[in-house]
Amino acid sequence: MKAMIISFVCVLAFATQSLSAQNLTLEVRGIENVAGKLYVAIYNSQETFMKKPLAGFAVEVKDKVVSIPCKGLPAGTYAFSMYQDENGNGKLDTGAFGIPVEKFGFSNDAEGVMGPPSYEKCSITFSEDTTLVVHLK
Repeated sequence: MKAMIISFVCVLAFATQSLSAQNLTLEVRGIENVAGKLYVAIYNSQETFMKKPLAGFAVEVKDKVVSIPCKGLPAGTYAFSMYQDENGNGKLDTGAFGIPVEKFGFSNDAEGVMGPPSYEKCSITFSEDTTLVVHLK
């Protein structure tokens, strides 16, 4: 009987912990023109960074600050990249030498030299309710 009560308490504690999922909110700032869509990609490893996102989505830009709740994302280490597609062509437009002409950003406001920053510079460890602020450049 005692073992059954202890097992029940353990199962109940595990179920309660599973139900209290963490929330991650992306707060995107630096938007100058309220137009187009904001494309966001989520990565969970160095090997897939800037190649194959774990998840990707687009949200309408309706204000100069966009708040994006990321629901269902388990605790872990992630990196985010994003860009504002102002002209609606579905891609990040670039100019001379591949330099972006549309606003873009990375988690931790990481910056690269002659290309995107590394996964290490962009990665965040998410284990509790978090708001990640990213400034588009």
